[in-house]
Amino acid sequence: MEPNSINNPQKVNLTGAQKTLLIPLYAKALDSRSKHSILHDKKANEIVRAIDYDFGNQGGFGNKNILVVRAKQFDEWVKEFLKSNPNGAVLNLGCGLDTRIARIDPPSGVTWIDVDFPEVIKVRRNFFTDGDGYQMIASSITESEWLEKIPKDRPAIAVADGVMEYLSEEEVRTLLNRITDHFSSGQITFDVMSSSAIERGRSRLKDTMGAEHKWAVDDLHKVDELDPRLRRINSFSVFGSKYVSKLQLKYRLAYSIVNLFPNFRNTIRLLRYEF
Repeated sequence: MEPNSINNPQKVNLTGAQKTLLIPLYAKALDSRSKHSILHDKKANEIVRAIDYDFGNQGGFGNKNILVVRAKQFDEWVKEFLKSNPNGAVLNLGCGLDTRIARIDPPSGVTWIDVDFPEVIKVRRNFFTDGDGYQMIASSITESEWLEKIPKDRPAIAVADGVMEYLSEEEVRTLLNRITDHFSSGQITFDVMSSSAIERGRSRLKDTMGAEHKWAVDDLHKVDELDPRLRRINSFSVFGSKYVSKLQLKYRLAYSIVNLFPNFRNTIRLLRYEF
């Protein structure tokens, strides 16, 4: 897969949950411009500069560097998985304009699938092209047909970075069940938000993006029960990630304090399951 060259400004006409893809994209672009960059995601910065959109409208979403920490943790889990499974499959669910494949640069034997709504994939094709081992699938991840297009003869890791909270609990259950039914083995990684966090950000998200978080998680054991084949192997607050230590001192101190208090610590938790 070779990223497309970017020449002309691209209009992005997305609404609702699809529009929220611009938030993590901008976070990664800002990170790439920082002396303390964690992701070094030059491709994200190129895409932001090529999009005709006022990213200043996102000012109400707080410190975006925590989204970068989240992305870094998922990147490292994918790298770890591919080190043990160099011919495995990666499912980037609700991929948006995420440049994870460019950051990771997977081995040639890997099958990489980016999945998102048709209108999102239409925008994404301005910046990426299908190729050997790389495919973009235009579909809601809550539909069943997209998964049938993917060979099931290899272990797979599914990544849902900032995605599951936009689904209902039943939609999450169905998605997890479909993945574990389709593949014989693999991992699934995603983040969950607490009910208090969702409530605090509900009106801002709706007013700014026209989107809504639906799935709140306060008890991780309820997540464990969604699919009997899944076994949780990692779970921790994004504020407790080791990659927080790579941020500027003021953020390291702030997030260390946040991590001391459960109500704030559990705002966003990162989960990894194997099956």
